Amino acid sequence: MNDSTYLQVRRVVKDEVAELHLRVRLAQGVTNLLPQFCFNRLRTAIWRAADVQVGKGSLVMGDIILSGSGSWSSLVSVGNNTYITGPLRINVGAHVRIGNSVNIGHDCLFVTADHEIGPTERRAGQIAVRPIIIEDGAWIASRVTILPGVTVGHGAVVAAGAVVTSRVAPHTMVGGVPARVLRTLDGS
Repeated sequence: MNDSTYLQVRRVVKDEVAELHLRVRLAQGVTNLLPQFCFNRLRTAIWRAADVQVGKGSLVMGDIILSGSGSWSSLVSVGNNTYITGPLRINVGAHVRIGNSVNIGHDCLFVTADHEIGPTERRAGQIAVRPIIIEDGAWIASRVTILPGVTVGHGAVVAAGAVVTSRVAPHTMVGGVPARVLRTLDGS
């Protein structure tokens, strides 16, 4: 093997190892062993030790399952006084920012990656990633799916089982598949 090939292989191996996200995977594995709603402060501390930004007063009360090709610990952030019931599945290809005083219910899914429509030979075309932002004071109820590029506004509520495909205005309640405005809430 010549020097050029060796350096190329070494770069590929280095990139592949970096994509393993070892610290985050270790945190994920250890916290998944803990029973839900038990050891909440320990579970939260383990996520912080894995360099995932989790703000003061926030609690992770169940599993967080991260996947995707982005830099997990730098792309996922949780604000202060936020409660994540779990399990919360996050596909990390772009930034996922969860604000302050947010509540996230059981079995939610945040997806930052999608495919463009491709040619007839392969309809799942190029991957496109867009961030997800959950603004302060929002409530994401159980079994909610949030798709790429969505911002859930300040003080908004997403009803259980909703699939959110577009921006949710502040102080509104949305629900359904796809999610639509159900009502305006106080505070707007």
